[in-house]
Amino acid sequence: FGSSSCGLEFPPRRSVRRPKAAMASATGELTEGAKKVLDEADELLCGFCALQILDQDGYVRKQKGSSIEAPFHMVSSTADSVVLESTFPLNPLFYLQVVNEPENYFFGRFWFGDPKWSRTNQICTLIPKDCQVIHSQIGDSSEFTAEAEVPFLKGATSRRVPVKVAVKEQRFVTKVVSVSVTIPKAAWLEWKQYRLKLWRSSKTWAGEDKDKEDEDKEKAEKKDD
Repeated sequence: FGSSSCGLEFPPRRSVRRPKAAMASATGELTEGAKKVLDEADELLCGFCALQILDQDGYVRKQKGSSIEAPFHMVSSTADSVVLESTFPLNPLFYLQVVNEPENYFFGRFWFGDPKWSRTNQICTLIPKDCQVIHSQIGDSSEFTAEAEVPFLKGATSRRVPVKVAVKEQRFVTKVVSVSVTIPKAAWLEWKQYRLKLWRSSKTWAGEDKDKEDEDKEKAEKKDD
């Protein structure tokens, strides 16, 4: 509207262009940024695994051999599952010992990308397991099993994933040499979709998740100015 019956002039109504990125989820389209986050081929997958021995109060033991950390790698990807694995050297100072003592628990986390674990980059968290139970499970073998929860999954508490841990005895010390987690492919894809939602919630409304078409238009508008 440009004028009213009482003679007042109003500025013409301005049309508001809705960002294409904001409508990406509604139309099923993915912006370039969203494609990189979703990473369908897992080309950008990288991250870390941290293992710890906790006391009965959930605190990390202060003795040597109570925590260790290493990058993980995707060692298998099939139509049914993906397997993430971290390996650890038999180091005399930096290692994780599965102690055969009461009130000690084996614990760990896998996370994506960043150097430090956070609520938004977590992949899975191991359910603490009694170290004495672990020793009884190891017996004469060189491995034991545990379970992990993938928090981003719907109904995560009833959809735990299996964890396999390999150990080696060195000078009467049981040291962890590798850990792997097997995630069903459907759960893996669901984890990726949830991570995409987190990224969109933090980026889209800030105008940072843009299509190339939107970026080209903005550059053209700046040139016109």
